[in-house]
Amino acid sequence: MGNNTLAETLRVVGQDDGHDTVKTCIGWDPATKEFQYGYHKSRAVQGLEQVMALGRHGGVGGAYATDDQRFTIADGQGLLRSLDTRMENYALSSLNRVLVNHALSSCGLADTPIYLVTGLPVDQYYRNGAPNEEMIGSKMKNLAMSVQRIGAGPGIAKIVKQGVLSEGIAAFYDALIQPDGTLDAYIEELIARRPIGVVDVGGKTTDIVVISENARSVYPHRSGTENIGVLNLLDKVGERIKAEFQLNANPPTPYVEEACRTKRFELFGEFKDVSHIVEAACRDFLAEVQNFFVSKVGDGSDLGAILFVGGGAALIVSALGEDAFASVYKGRRIIAKDPEFANARGMWKYGMFVVSQAERAMPKEDVSKASRSSTVALNP
Repeated sequence: MGNNTLAETLRVVGQDDGHDTVKTCIGWDPATKEFQYGYHKSRAVQGLEQVMALGRHGGVGGAYATDDQRFTIADGQGLLRSLDTRMENYALSSLNRVLVNHALSSCGLADTPIYLVTGLPVDQYYRNGAPNEEMIGSKMKNLAMSVQRIGAGPGIAKIVKQGVLSEGIAAFYDALIQPDGTLDAYIEELIARRPIGVVDVGGKTTDIVVISENARSVYPHRSGTENIGVLNLLDKVGERIKAEFQLNANPPTPYVEEACRTKRFELFGEFKDVSHIVEAACRDFLAEVQNFFVSKVGDGSDLGAILFVGGGAALIVSALGEDAFASVYKGRRIIAKDPEFANARGMWKYGMFVVSQAERAMPKEDVSKASRSSTVALNP
């Protein structure tokens, strides 16, 4: 691809801006045959006082101003009381806007004009079975608003155009489309015969989407969103650690998350085995997912397969193994590789191979003048 084409076509970025983590896919490296990712926790505090106190010691991810508010990224500081992202309309908040821009900047996209594809949970993306144009437009308008870095650090990416997908649909695009844009023959054959379901276990919610034969549409009556997410699971693990070791308060969430990954918890400088706590909490969590699955899908005997994705899927696999999902669905189960990045990869693939070059084109002479408020709605 020549320099002219690069100048005229915006760089595509897929970003799953979740309640727990912002996962970013910035491209595919054909030489290494690997995707290029960013992984940034959705943790920030309001105000700038901690910037001055903690910045001297390193570890602060950055400070930003937007919409007359200021935020400090809580990067690697487990004891900071970060803002809870499980708020109503998080996707339309100043906090979300800052976390999105921080992740883009940290991925090396400073001052880069981009075509950004993000997502919404199923219940927010759809209304009465059709794309919720008002919500989709509001999300893009929110991310088009200006964000400024406070202090030293890389610049802000230029969000020139945008697309928004339903998060479960994005994961399906990831499974269907290969990194070079060709279709995966196995998934293509499956969806030609029977619907495929997607179970996306995220930070705040679990989304279920049932995609119709030949991917023509979504079955809305068998799709939906429930407040069952990783952050709730971490709360329960923290409560059980507090009770077992008779602590005064629940341990900080980053330390609980580490305990879920390693099945060890550091207490008074010594590591304690908490595998029984983590595994029991994960089994209880899966029971909630299974109940929601049955309420929307039934036994799923009429589906060709279920695709499991999301950070919650990754955590369950690490704690209990892939066979744990048999308690949710006994049929053909497909667990995405690096399931926490499935939505971000699908968003990138959508921007690269479904959106036309004309839709994501920016004339070379206009790239430097790109307006942050220039957006385009894409509703597959």
